[in-house]
Amino acid sequence: MSYRLDPALPMSEALRSVALAELDNAHTSLAAPPDRHKGVHSARKCFKRLRSLLFLARPGMPEPLYANLNARVARIGKGLAAARDAHALFDALNTLERNTAPGLGDSAIDNMRGWLGERREEAARNLEQSSAAQSLEMLLELRPRFASLVVYPDNFKPISKGLQLSYYRAREQFKSAFRSKDAEILHDWRKSVQRHWRQMQLLTPCWPSELGARAEAARGLSQTLGDDHDIANLMHLATTPTITFGSPEEISAFLKRCKIRTKELRKDAKIRGERLFVEKPQPFAGRIHAYWTTAAVGALKPVASPHQDNNVVAIDKAWPDQKRQTTYGGQN
Repeated sequence: MSYRLDPALPMSEALRSVALAELDNAHTSLAAPPDRHKGVHSARKCFKRLRSLLFLARPGMPEPLYANLNARVARIGKGLAAARDAHALFDALNTLERNTAPGLGDSAIDNMRGWLGERREEAARNLEQSSAAQSLEMLLELRPRFASLVVYPDNFKPISKGLQLSYYRAREQFKSAFRSKDAEILHDWRKSVQRHWRQMQLLTPCWPSELGARAEAARGLSQTLGDDHDIANLMHLATTPTITFGSPEEISAFLKRCKIRTKELRKDAKIRGERLFVEKPQPFAGRIHAYWTTAAVGALKPVASPHQDNNVVAIDKAWPDQKRQTTYGGQN
């Protein structure tokens, strides 16, 4: 099954179908992949999709259940992060070299490539020994939890609230990222953009042409921000006191090369972000709710009328992750 919610199904059933398919995909990727690195990469994408789905459904779930499922999925992904990150940094270094003019820090790049290659091989050995097996065991424990997933009310209302909240956060983080230009704030924005991209994938069936294009636009922005984050990590690695990749002059030249590329990436990201998040959260969520209502009626199933919750933004400000005591939907 593809990563799409079916308008013809009750919302809880639609969410369960997608979640269980992602768990199956992750298990297959880790159990016997032809290429272990590709399997890890594929499985981690499944976990990110699961967390995006959970955040979308959060307003209709008991908060302890949401927190538990989200934390457990995140923990599995974190256990595989070392193997994936080693490959990602190696690839990022090669991408930086391709997309920038030669001559700045070339020897530092060569030295760094050798070090990252060794680290990548070590991470692959550790993955074979323990990480993949542990992740498979944790996946099996998760399946019954997702098989009983229910949202209340069992319609698009909680999804609309979750969408509005998610979009609001991404929009606010966009503003913060370009006020501060801090790499970590940009990385936080990237996480929200990724979540928006995957939520648009989930909701694409209600208007494939529009939301499909929006999902693709968010995916492109996420890639640009990912490249920026990778370069920030390379710059951090190059200036680590305990590792030497070249003379001070060579490292300075490498950092200059990184900054040139970062400036290009952030200019592109700003333009993309302004287009993607131009609409305000409430009308955006209301419009998607209307699309879903129309699609559901076309699928001959009863739906709730579009609902706008004027308190979503206010609730969000009083709702730090993993600390909120009250829940949407009147549940405790």
